[in-house]
Amino acid sequence: MTTDLVTYYGQTPIIDQLVDKYGMYLEKLDREDKLLLRMALANYVFMQEHSPDKYTVEMALEDVLSDPGFIKENWCNICSVLNGLTTLEAETILEALQHQIRWGNAQKLAS
Repeated sequence: MTTDLVTYYGQTPIIDQLVDKYGMYLEKLDREDKLLLRMALANYVFMQEHSPDKYTVEMALEDVLSDPGFIKENWCNICSVLNGLTTLEAETILEALQHQIRWGNAQKLAS
């Protein structure tokens, strides 16, 4: 089994959509995309504790960026795929992103 999988413990329809659009290992997302997605999802999980019905992944993305004009179209597309994401699904994606950023296909190579 490869270690860059998007999920380790299961698939859901939302995660399947993410994989269908961005690849089994999210290889169509670069390191910057994955770092930002990790920040947004962590914020999303945190905020779900306070207002679960009102807070979206797109709002989380806007909140983690100091300049909303910095949001690339690609990130808005990712957010639309993740519409209705549960905290369990977010945690699953976070775990995979963390692994990819540290050890897998999005790691920063030493120069």
